[in-house]
Amino acid sequence: MTLIPRYLSDYPNVHSAFPFHLSINHVDNYFPAHRHDFLEFSLVLEGEGSETINGKTHPLSPGTFTFVSPYQIHDIHTYTDHPLILYNCNFDLELIMDSGQKDHGLTRLLYNGMDAEERPSFIQLDQDQFPPFKAILDNIYQEYQSKAPWRNLLIKAKVIELLIHFDRLRQEENSLSKVTTKQANGMIWPIVHYIHSHFNEDITLSRLSDLFKVSVPYLSEQFKRQVGLNFINFLHEVRIRHACSLLLSTDMPVTDIAAEVGYQSFNTFSRVFRQRKRLTPTAYRRAAPLEEPYTKS
Repeated sequence: MTLIPRYLSDYPNVHSAFPFHLSINHVDNYFPAHRHDFLEFSLVLEGEGSETINGKTHPLSPGTFTFVSPYQIHDIHTYTDHPLILYNCNFDLELIMDSGQKDHGLTRLLYNGMDAEERPSFIQLDQDQFPPFKAILDNIYQEYQSKAPWRNLLIKAKVIELLIHFDRLRQEENSLSKVTTKQANGMIWPIVHYIHSHFNEDITLSRLSDLFKVSVPYLSEQFKRQVGLNFINFLHEVRIRHACSLLLSTDMPVTDIAAEVGYQSFNTFSRVFRQRKRLTPTAYRRAAPLEEPYTKS
C-alpha cells in the first residue's frame, strides 16, 4: 500500500496572483515521495533514472516528458553515474482553466485517466519530437524571467500548447500499441475540479452525489483511494490553501478570509488552520511579506 505524504508540497509563487513556476533542476540521487494539489510536468534534458507515480514506475532519460495530476504521489530515483537535469513546471489548475467553464475538454487533457481510456502519464520523445518541446519550454522560461508586457498571458498560452502536443502524442502511442485501460474511477477528477472551483460554497458529499449522479458511499471511497484523504479533510486542504494565498497576497481581515474560503464559523477556520499550518492565521501572515503578482525567480 502506498503511503500518503502527510503534507502537500509547495513551489515559489504558489500563493501569488500568478501561481506558476518553471525551473531547471538537478537531481543527483533521489527526490522523495511527495504529493501536491497543483499540476506538474517535466522534461528530462540530461541523465538517466526512474520516476514512480502512484506505484507505477517508468524510466527517465533525455526526452522523457512526464505529466503529474494533483494528489498523485511520485518520487524520482537517479542513476548515480548519470545525474538528472530537467525542466520542471508547477502551476495551479485555475491558471489554464476557467472556473465557470462548462466544456470539460481541458479537464480530460489535464487529468490522466479521467474518462474511459486511461492515458499514460509520460511519453518518450524521439530525436525529431524533442527539439520542438524543448524550444517551447525555452521560450516559456525566457518569458518567465522577464517582465515583458503580456508575459503571463503568453506563458499560459504556451503551457496549453505544450500540454496539447503531449496529449496528442500519448493518444497516438496508445492507438498504435492498441493499449486501452478501462478506468472506472476517472469520475473523481471532474469532482476534484468542481471543489477547487466552488470551495467557498456549502459543499457536502450529498450535494456532490446529486450533481454527479453517484452514490455517497462510492464517492467517499473514491476520495480515499484516489486523493488519499476523506472528503472533509480534502475540502479543508483546498480551503486552507486558498486562505494562505489570501493571507499572503492581500490585506483582508482574517475574519473576512475565513468567510471567503467557505467557513461559516471563524473558530472552526482558526482550529483547522492551526492543525495544518502549526500557526494561527495572523502569525502565518506575519511570517512572510505580501507577495507581488509575480517574481523573476
